[in-house]
Amino acid sequence: MISLDKLPAAITVAVLVCIFAALRRHVPRLRLKQWLIAWCLIFFHFVAQALEPSTGNVSPLLLSIDIGALLASAIIFLISVSSVSENRTKSLFFFCLLAIPSVAYGILASYNCASRSLYIICLLVSLGACAVCLLRVGDLSFDTVVFFLIVILAAWASRAAWKGSFDEGLTAILCVGFGLPGVLLLRTCRRISAGTVTTLSGFFSWGLVFPTAMLLSRWLPQLAVPAELWNVPKVFVAFGMILTVLEDKSESIESMQQNEAKLNQLLERFSTITSQLLSGADVNLLAPEIATSITRVSGFHISAIQLATASRHLHLAGAAGLSPESLVALEKKVKQWTTKDIEDFCSRARRIGENSFVLSEREAAKYSPLKSQRRYKLNQYWNSGDELLIPLRSLRGECLGCIALDDPQEPESVNTQELSRIELLAADLSIALEMKSLHNQLLRSEKLAALGQLVAGVAHELNNPLTAVMGYSELLGSDLSSEGARDKLEKLTREARRMSKIVDNLLRFSRQRSSENRETDFSRVWQDVLALRQYYLLTHDIQITNHIQDDFPKILMDEDQCKQVLLNLLNNAIDAVENQLRPKKIIVRAVTRYDRAIITLQDNGPGFADLNRAFDPFYTTKPVGKGTGLGLSICYGIIKEHGGEIRIANVHPKGTSVTFEIPTAAESTHLRSTKPIGN
Repeated sequence: MISLDKLPAAITVAVLVCIFAALRRHVPRLRLKQWLIAWCLIFFHFVAQALEPSTGNVSPLLLSIDIGALLASAIIFLISVSSVSENRTKSLFFFCLLAIPSVAYGILASYNCASRSLYIICLLVSLGACAVCLLRVGDLSFDTVVFFLIVILAAWASRAAWKGSFDEGLTAILCVGFGLPGVLLLRTCRRISAGTVTTLSGFFSWGLVFPTAMLLSRWLPQLAVPAELWNVPKVFVAFGMILTVLEDKSESIESMQQNEAKLNQLLERFSTITSQLLSGADVNLLAPEIATSITRVSGFHISAIQLATASRHLHLAGAAGLSPESLVALEKKVKQWTTKDIEDFCSRARRIGENSFVLSEREAAKYSPLKSQRRYKLNQYWNSGDELLIPLRSLRGECLGCIALDDPQEPESVNTQELSRIELLAADLSIALEMKSLHNQLLRSEKLAALGQLVAGVAHELNNPLTAVMGYSELLGSDLSSEGARDKLEKLTREARRMSKIVDNLLRFSRQRSSENRETDFSRVWQDVLALRQYYLLTHDIQITNHIQDDFPKILMDEDQCKQVLLNLLNNAIDAVENQLRPKKIIVRAVTRYDRAIITLQDNGPGFADLNRAFDPFYTTKPVGKGTGLGLSICYGIIKEHGGEIRIANVHPKGTSVTFEIPTAAESTHLRSTKPIGN
């Protein structure tokens, strides 16, 4: 027969279970699931009580369900407010460790087991595990008072069990099981709010209910306390939990709104920068503003933008978040790095997102980066000394520099979502850098095309008079008998031939013709060119270092014109270093990238005085009579005719680098294989 006075409490808890089930659908957290299970057990506890007869003996089965459900719910509440609440494996482990001896004690008491030793073992294991295991969880440091209170309760209950009284043990376990969650919650709560205070007071009161009820039944048995009064703490705990969930949800919504506002601010700021980049603004002038914007609207305190020079070395274009001393130190370090260092960094680093790479402190030590002053606890996102790079790449995959980030405000902010916004800005920055490079090439091509038309006209006009001068000089030479006059005429003829050679070079520079691309063995051609100047190199103590990639493919270039280009560049390098102090070095590198041959001649001479005029015809820094200023101009024309690119740069601390790219035979094969049928 159902006890009607217990029914209202069971119905109230049933409503609470429905509320927690509804909340669970909208807040899928493990802690809320634990609360739902615990309240379901409380419901079974009241149902079992309602089924118990008001008079006479109670069925041991109903009694064990009643007490076991209550004890299990206490353990679940205890775990739900500990640091392992969101870890499914650890939660299950601690539940088994704590619940098995506790529930076993309740079942033994329900069936009136007479083995006192079993009671004491279950009691000590339950309370001991409750203290020791939760102490090892990590985020709780038990007060001496709380710890000794548990010890006193365990000793008191064990003594009573040894004397054959087992109610004290149940009271001790229930007191600790429902009171200790309040202590844990007090230690771990992130905020003091209505939900937290209500839950705390509810757990403390719930824990005190059991010793209070036992003491009143023994000392004041005539005092009739309404059963509803004992259930008030349960209601407080339930309402406090509901308030806590709603507060967490409200805080989450507020945090989302703040993140949205932050994102809007970031997008607005980045869109302004992108507009400036795509409108042709100077990237080097805009880089400090970009670095400052990144630190203001992202979770990183330090950002630095490093851009590549024509020689593939890096320079610090802009930085934010660094002290003046650190900024000077970083500028010096960046000059020692090249785009190869960025490629090496990315190849060894851990990728985050689409284009962000993180390297640990130990692996990043190779680059001797600036030491960060911020220290972080060990975690999976970001640790002390980590380095993060977002490389800047062209559409062809060429490295143009990087964005370096450091000192995140929170390690958790180093994630795909946070970095994706900066990666978008990095992509826009890469496009702007490539557009600037293409724009400079276009201007240079237009200028050289105009110069080519001019010199072509001048060359044609000079060619006819020069032919006449050389012809009549030879005729006069046969008519003159005076040795002195003959010598003077020979000098005149020699200078006329020199002028004719200059005119031929001018015509070669200005001539726009399609060159027949043939497969040429670069290594063999380079050895032929070296052989022409080998004696001069040896007698002037000039060192040649070759770094030619193994199995370097054949290039698509006319062999004679390839020799002409290489000889011109080698002669320029020799002229640059021959008057320098030892060592006099010339380095030749040949590598491939994306079916393109990249050939570089680098010397340690004084460098170009004006990079913008180096390809201009007749521009030279050599002494009078040493050069005509047409060598690089002719090289530029030949390389362009073969579908290549040529770049020049001054090398830090001194020296010159000339790099030209030319198609390889592999690229020609690829183009033929992808050509549509019928074309």
